[in-house]
Amino acid sequence: MKPIRVVLDTNVYISAALNPDSLLYRLVEDSTSQKLAEYYTSPEIIAELQDKLENKFHFSRQIVVRWINQLEQSVNVIRPQQKLTVITDDPDDNKILECAIECQADLIISADKHLTSLKIYENIKIMHPSSLKYIFPQLNKPHNK
Repeated sequence: MKPIRVVLDTNVYISAALNPDSLLYRLVEDSTSQKLAEYYTSPEIIAELQDKLENKFHFSRQIVVRWINQLEQSVNVIRPQQKLTVITDDPDDNKILECAIECQADLIISADKHLTSLKIYENIKIMHPSSLKYIFPQLNKPHNK
C-alpha cells in the first residue's frame, strides 16, 4: 500500500516546537521516521518557519538552526514549479498548496482558516490538526521522552 503523502503547514511545525508534549510534536517526530506517512515541505515553508520561530517566538538562532537541519534531513524538501493565486486574502498561504500540488500530496494539515475553509483542493484533503487523532490514532499514545 502506498504511504499517504502529507504537507504540514508552518503553523503545525510552530505548534510542535512550542509544545513538545503535544500530538503535533509527535506528528513532526514521526516525520523523522516516516512510519505513518511521507512528509513534504518546501524552501519557502522552511524560510517562514525559521522567520517565525526566531522573530515572533524568540527562539535562539542555535535552536532554530538545529530544528531546521533536523527537518530538512527527515522530510522530503521539494521546489514547487507552479505559483498559485488561490488564496487571495492571505497570498502567503499559497506556498502550502504549491508544495502539496508539486508532491501530489494526499493531505494538508493546517490550522489556518484560509486553507481549512477550502476543505479540499485538487483532490488534496485539507484538515485541521484537531482531526489528527482520527487520521493517525497511533499518535494518541503517550509520548516517550
